[in-house]
Amino acid sequence: MTVVPNPSEDGERRLLASLSPNLVASLLMVLSFLVFSMMAVFMREVGDTIHVVQVILVRQVVAMVLMSPWFWRDRAFIRRPRGFRLHLMRGILAVVAMSCGLTSILHISFADATAIQMSEVLIATALAALVLKEHVGWRRWTATAIGFVGVLIMTRPFGGGFDPYALVALAGAAAGGAGMITVRLGSAYDRTSTVLFWQAVVVIALVGPVVSLVWVTPTQEDAVLLIGMALIFAAGNWLFTSALRLGDTAAIAPLHYLRLIIMAGLGWWIYAEVPSLTTVIGAVLVLGAASYTIGRNARKKSLAEPDGPLST
Repeated sequence: MTVVPNPSEDGERRLLASLSPNLVASLLMVLSFLVFSMMAVFMREVGDTIHVVQVILVRQVVAMVLMSPWFWRDRAFIRRPRGFRLHLMRGILAVVAMSCGLTSILHISFADATAIQMSEVLIATALAALVLKEHVGWRRWTATAIGFVGVLIMTRPFGGGFDPYALVALAGAAAGGAGMITVRLGSAYDRTSTVLFWQAVVVIALVGPVVSLVWVTPTQEDAVLLIGMALIFAAGNWLFTSALRLGDTAAIAPLHYLRLIIMAGLGWWIYAEVPSLTTVIGAVLVLGAASYTIGRNARKKSLAEPDGPLST
């Protein structure tokens, strides 16, 4: 039987093949931000009764169960991870980033918490140049700097009292930026499934003994929200990790500023957190920097050659 090629399918394949790795990574990163923003809303809803450590454990265990078919399929690679110390470091950084990030959104506004966390972009960009030896052109540095100026305008660090929970958000940002680099360091030989599996194992091993001290049996409503967070976490983590493995860290890092626009919008829409004029001005700078980065990544001259095979 002769199979007649479908012109539309051929066109889709050609379109996907023509996209630069950095552009695809940018799109995956933006999708992960949309997904993770909903998780922040769920966290604020359960945060009054459920401790952050318990949220992390439940979310991680449920997400691991959901991804178990994927892990089983790639078990041959997962059983033989390369650079186990890198996986251990990634898990430790994940615990710090998640604990600090979730705590900050409970105590300060979505816009402020997200704006402070944007400093992880600067950390990731600097480490990309120093550790990964990635080329960071002046245009990317400029886009990152403009975005960070927007963040400073919104946070007003020298214009009034500094909330101590802002320091918690900053600590999470530092861990998140370093974590981005660990993903990229292992991208040449570890699959996304291997990265996520061993990160989950380390996270569960670290928070498991602590959760017995703060455990609260969730209500039916809280249980639904916790499971929803786990679903969101699984999807968002896959999108985020895949983006980091595919694109240059320095190229996609400035896109983190888009999180600020999304989170500020949710804070206003759901919790009546009205952005100030300085927040709006800063958001314009942030959005402009992120939009430029997406356009820059789309150009063939900024194609990122993979450091190694993405799958084996």
